[in-house]
Amino acid sequence: MLSDAARDGVSPDKLQDFFSPSPHAAYEIQHGKRVRNGEYAFPVVLFGESETSLQPHAFTLVVIRAGKNEWAVDRLP
Repeated sequence: MLSDAARDGVSPDKLQDFFSPSPHAAYEIQHGKRVRNGEYAFPVVLFGESETSLQPHAFTLVVIRAGKNEWAVDRLP
């Protein structure tokens, strides 16, 4: 469910690491806001996403309309 831009901007190894967090990983997502037509931004905080990084990591998750009833993540940290 990643957009082409999100997939092209990161290596397959980095994607694997991102989507395979430590067993103690957690996240907090806040209310999103419309950035423009078909694009929304959500503030997200990741906690303990890897064994080496235990500090919270804040970023903005951007989701775009990818089709009539489809949405895709357009930006990852």
